Formats: sequence, structure tokens, C-alpha cells
Amino acid sequence: MIGELALDSTAERVGDGVHEIVLSDRWGLLDGRLNGGYQLSVALRALAAEVPLPDPVVASASYLRPAWPGPARVLTSVVRAGRRLATGTSRLLQPGPDGDEREVLRLEATFADLAASPAEPVDRTAAPALPPFEECRTFGGADAPDTATVGQRMRYGVPALPGWVRGEPSGDPHAEFWFGFADGSDATLLDLAFVVDGAAPVVLELGRGSSTAQLTVHLREHPAPGPLLCRTVSNHLAHGLHDEDVEVWDSHGVLVAQGRQLALLL
Repeated sequence: MIGELALDSTAERVGDGVHEIVLSDRWGLLDGRLNGGYQLSVALRALAAEVPLPDPVVASASYLRPAWPGPARVLTSVVRAGRRLATGTSRLLQPGPDGDEREVLRLEATFADLAASPAEPVDRTAAPALPPFEECRTFGGADAPDTATVGQRMRYGVPALPGWVRGEPSGDPHAEFWFGFADGSDATLLDLAFVVDGAAPVVLELGRGSSTAQLTVHLREHPAPGPLLCRTVSNHLAHGLHDEDVEVWDSHGVLVAQGRQLALLL
């Protein structure tokens, strides 16, 4: 099954390193701006079509301007392609208010072939110990506010609703939860670039909002089918900025992605 995310983030290749897409409003925030993980997915999928190795292993995006639903272009460049690693860049551009094209996101990513080497994992953290997804309280999907369309694309499973959802922020910017796509599709390796930014910012538990300035994702393994276990924490806030660290584990308990972002406090 091809999921909504893949359908909405796959651009058409119209020339060497040039891709065109109409960014979908299905991944919008409360004010209509597009979710940062969705933007990253668009830029990364376009670059993946140009790079000779199959698996993105790290991608780092800087958010330069808000992205909005509508036409956009992605310009890609392969910087170096070696035997084990290949690195490229990707730029997401949209017309501004004056009609001139502006860069809204700049990405650098490195690719490998995960099947070409043994995993040999050493993990110093474990997946969250949560009840099975079907035994959890779920929210998101059809229950999400109509004005936050990105929330309708996902379902979350938690033992109890977070404090910010109840209107009672806990004061602890930490969350553990199940994540699944509302359309029933299973996440792919490329989808994980969205998943690390697919939950509401954990600083909501401090009564604050945030907007991503820079996001780096490490893609570790192709995820097994089924919902994903996520852990999110913000440890440091200063000068109107905060960090957010994310771990994503698949249904077999394998670490499949990590994310770190620097975000503006709102």
C-alpha cells in the first residue's frame, strides 16, 4: 500500500536534478503553514531519485522560510558518490508574495546501502515500555482538529492522554507514545524522516509552542510493519530556543530512526 505521505511528497522529475510538485494542504499546521517533516520528506525523496545508493542514513535540513500548499520545485545535486556513501544536496523553492522563487528549505543528506553490511547493533537505550497499541488510548486521525490537517494523517497511542491535550500541561517536556499513519500504511525508511517531526512539540507540556529551525534525522533501519514506538524529550531551553530529541523504534523493538531539532519557542 502506498501511503498518503509518499503520494504527497513525491515530486515529478522534469530535468537533471529538477523536480516539480504541488505541496499538499493535507500536512498543514494550525495557521496553514506546512509541517517541517513533510517538507523534509519532499526534499529527501527528490534527492533519493538522483543518488546511486538506495538508503538515506542522515539528512539535515535548515528551514529558511515557511512553506505553504501550492506549486514548488526541488533542485538537487549529487556532491560525491563513493562505494559506501553518497552525499547530495536538495533545495525546496516556492514563489514568494511577489511571484519570485524563494528557497524555503535547504537539505544535505548522505546515502548508503544498509543491506550491504551487517547491523551488529549496540543500543544503550531501550524502546519505551508501553502497553500494546490496541490497548492504548488513541487520538489524532479523525479526532484531530479540522484546522490542523497534519494531525488527521496520524494516530497516536498512549496509556493516558498527555497533559497538554487535556489543557493541563504537566511541566515535564517528555513523551512516549505509539505512532501510526491514519491511512493504515506502514512506515518506510523514507517515511521516518517525517515521523521524527510527526508529533506535536513536547514543549507543549511547558505551555509553549515551537517552530522548527533546523532538523537532523538519522535513519538506522528499514522499519518492520506495524506501529512505531517513539520517545521525545526536550532537555535544554535558552534564548528563545529549545532542543528536541526523538527516538523511533519499530514493532520488533529495533531502533529505526533518531532525530534532533533546534526550534524557536513561541
